[in-house]
Amino acid sequence: MKKIFLALIIIGFSACQKPKYSTLDAPWEPDYQVNRSESSILAFEKKDAQQMPAPGGIVFTGSSSFTKWQSAAQDLAPLPIINRGFGGSTLPEVIYYADRTVTKYKPKTVVIYCENDMFGKKKKTPEQVRDAYVTLVKKIRTELPDVRLYCVSLKPSPSRWDRKDDTIKANKLIQDFIKTDKKHGYIDVWPVMLKDGRPDGSIFLGDSLHMNEEGYKRWTKVLKPVLEKTA
Repeated sequence: MKKIFLALIIIGFSACQKPKYSTLDAPWEPDYQVNRSESSILAFEKKDAQQMPAPGGIVFTGSSSFTKWQSAAQDLAPLPIINRGFGGSTLPEVIYYADRTVTKYKPKTVVIYCENDMFGKKKKTPEQVRDAYVTLVKKIRTELPDVRLYCVSLKPSPSRWDRKDDTIKANKLIQDFIKTDKKHGYIDVWPVMLKDGRPDGSIFLGDSLHMNEEGYKRWTKVLKPVLEKTA
């Protein structure tokens, strides 16, 4: 009887424990339509209908820092880059469209960059950003269990420097999660984007958020050697 009672206590205690990371399909309820970028996705599909990228490539997924990197395929050549970033996107949107912008290409490698979640009308915490990132990874891994993943650190931007501490914390939380997966890497772009401890204004456009050609040259120098190792 004592053994049964002890077992019930252990089961009850285990049931009360919260998982370390979110396993929900979406870590929070977005205050916007997650399909608001449907026109961008349809444009990708039209492009695919004309010429479908070969399987085994490197998919870029995420927000406008990838979208505006129109020369990524040329800058990172001969790496087989499939750039499917769509501007203004958040992690819930990237999750929503993952089947149509990531997994369908059967890539060997997926590179993720998405920074908008903490800067919308309802700003998310670093912990919520981490949970959303984990949810995205779980979704991708369900379809592509052996894919190589890379996360590009949330960048330091002049227009968002007032939330520097939250950005650093989100990056650290995501890094801690990445360490649990041997097929997952973290690419830190901060060192090449700072000058005297602050974002280098010379590598940004007039909006102080998006990068100019020099900014992408610096990203190329950081990303290319990493991606070449697993190409």
